[in-house]
Amino acid sequence: MADAPRHIPYAGETVPVLGATDALAFCEMTIPAGFGGPPPHIHHGFDEALYVLDGELSYVTDRNDPVPAPPGTLILAERGVRHTFANPGSTPAKVLGVWSPASALDFMAEIGAALPATGRPDPDVVADIYRRHNGVIVP
Repeated sequence: MADAPRHIPYAGETVPVLGATDALAFCEMTIPAGFGGPPPHIHHGFDEALYVLDGELSYVTDRNDPVPAPPGTLILAERGVRHTFANPGSTPAKVLGVWSPASALDFMAEIGAALPATGRPDPDVVADIYRRHNGVIVP
């Protein structure tokens, strides 16, 4: 019997895990309209990529200004690189999320539950989640 599909929370949405091995995980995510995004941060334990399928995000890497990310944009956030993203638009965005290794899904489930669809998250809760998952918030 096959395992039941896994779902994780993210910003008020339920995100299906499309597939995962020890090395790699894939999710199709809906990023709500007006989502302010996580605070700028660095992951030390995994690489992250978001491919915009529909809608538009904005993203920041390192200390650069925000860049628009329309459909077809690949946002790469290698471990050790400061980054964040948001959906400042009035419509939800669909993205394909990829993480390596797949253990990053444990982080994604925790941070996803802590990030509200709109408004700012509790900074102490978010900082603790990043710390426990080998990451750090970098204003």
